[in-house]
Amino acid sequence: MQTAEQLMTDAGLRPTKARTAVLNTLLHSTTALSHPEILAALQGIKEIDRVTVYRVLDWLLENTLIHKISTDDRAWKFQLNAPKRNYRAADPSNNTSLLSSHGHAHLHCQRCGTVLCIHELAAHIPQTIFDTYQVSQIDISLKGLCPDCQQT
Repeated sequence: MQTAEQLMTDAGLRPTKARTAVLNTLLHSTTALSHPEILAALQGIKEIDRVTVYRVLDWLLENTLIHKISTDDRAWKFQLNAPKRNYRAADPSNNTSLLSSHGHAHLHCQRCGTVLCIHELAAHIPQTIFDTYQVSQIDISLKGLCPDCQQT
């Protein structure tokens, strides 16, 4: 598994302590995480506060190392982009980069709030849609109960 530093360096980006810490948190998580969950995971690192995490998340999004997922409670969760993706900043006029950076599905547990990315289920959107509309985001959501919540 690549390290956070390797992901940033391979993308031609400069790792910092805060960027590395936030990206490592997402890299080692099996689910998408909210800002408060990331902040809690980094508790004890004195250089990292609430605002720093917001800034790093914005920077990681801008450089397409991560993507954000909207939840039913109007909060955002963040997830590392799939391995071997093109991590350079997406060109809004290039629909291929939009699809490759975030054209997959998410499973949302309606009980515990867990969000999982399902990269195997990708959007297949006809080019005519992109010729007609200026698409800025693609969301495919499946909602239900995760295996743990089904047991309770």
